[in-house]
Amino acid sequence: MEGWPMKLGNTTFFLEREANVIKRVCAAFSGVDVAQAPHVQPAGPEAEIPQITIKGGEHASLARKIIMNWQAVVSGLQIVDLDFDNYELRFRAEDVSEEANIHLTSFRSNPGNILNRECDFEQIGRAFCVGQISDDRIESTSHFREGRLAYGAGRYIDAYNNMYLFLETRFCDGKTGNEKQTDLLSKQVELCQAIENNAKAFAKQKSTGAPAFNLFKLGDTTPDKIRALVLLRGKLRHHSLKSPQRWDPNKQKEYEGAARFLGAVVGDIVIKESLDDIYGPAALQLFREISVATGHETKIKVNTHRLNKERTLVLDMSYPTTVVSSKLCLSALRNAVQACEKDGQLGDTVRLQASSSRSELELFSLDFDVWAYTQSRAIEMNDSIVSVRCGFEHYQAGLIVRHEFSIPVPGSKLSIPDVWTLLRKCFDHIEERDPTTRIMSLKLYLRDGDKGFVAYRVGAQVNN
Repeated sequence: MEGWPMKLGNTTFFLEREANVIKRVCAAFSGVDVAQAPHVQPAGPEAEIPQITIKGGEHASLARKIIMNWQAVVSGLQIVDLDFDNYELRFRAEDVSEEANIHLTSFRSNPGNILNRECDFEQIGRAFCVGQISDDRIESTSHFREGRLAYGAGRYIDAYNNMYLFLETRFCDGKTGNEKQTDLLSKQVELCQAIENNAKAFAKQKSTGAPAFNLFKLGDTTPDKIRALVLLRGKLRHHSLKSPQRWDPNKQKEYEGAARFLGAVVGDIVIKESLDDIYGPAALQLFREISVATGHETKIKVNTHRLNKERTLVLDMSYPTTVVSSKLCLSALRNAVQACEKDGQLGDTVRLQASSSRSELELFSLDFDVWAYTQSRAIEMNDSIVSVRCGFEHYQAGLIVRHEFSIPVPGSKLSIPDVWTLLRKCFDHIEERDPTTRIMSLKLYLRDGDKGFVAYRVGAQVNN
């Protein structure tokens, strides 16, 4: 098949083929300022880690618009299936002087890991052990899944529409019309609770630089909030070229906040259903029986260390998985703390150390700092402590990322049991925000301190 670059003004259109089959449709722009190319800033006094800045987003949008225009024109003669979610930006110098300013020559958008970035096989395996669910749930959840994919790819209008289709399929019983749907959705207690909870959470995020969300006010009634969601669905689904308020498919960013909010609401419902099924006793028992019978299990030994010269615990645990992950370590830690508490030992337990029963390599450790070994066994301050900082590192998309938050603390003293309570609150807070978080290390600091008074970390062999 013949093919050669077509240049119109500063835009060149060309095809890339393999074995005479179109693989890529490309639009190239000349005369673009070299400042639009990716820039790498090395680590230095102003940045602890190298920073990569990638611009060119407006040209990516323009290229998509040009190619969509071409695709629509040619569709009467030839259907060309293009994946607009998975595109590549390339940067080429137009003269020798620009070469030194182009630090990266290409960047690919790949949403392939959006939905399965943190899932352990234990979760996947247990899901197979869950009995038959209703066809209605399968159908409605498929809309949630498509909405998540669309959001990850930046198609926020599609994301919103799919999330709303979940609500429509699950709760509207085939009824149409704004008022009918508002009334039906307002009667769903679980949905209303999710809307109110997320409305409060989004209101708190306004000062954090998150995408703007102005669909309704926090003080609006729940039916009014639902009505706003219904009306936006009508606007986005019923697209009219004659309407001055029509949405532009090339300006998806305007609807990111709405898509993120509705995705969070629907996500609350779907996640609860998944957790109830996957962590239900029947699925757990069946999964464990299969894993033990086939030898697919991991055995962990946890040793506890006490200040009192009394009996300590040595815990032998078995988990139905063959991959040692940070999620497995945290589960073992929680079980060990629960066992210490049940045995009345948590008040003077200051160290936990876990290792693989098979390899004897360390899996995780948790250590209290020297204050726990003093005579008072407490952190005592002259003034009120007010709050402590929790700094934790977690695995995300192949990188270790650090985050920090604060927890209020009353009084001016922290005992060993108090610190165990704080640790639980921190782990709970992190998992409530994102149940898939893989915690690699965690430390608690006094408000203005730079040394952790308790520290948790996973072993070197745990890499995810």
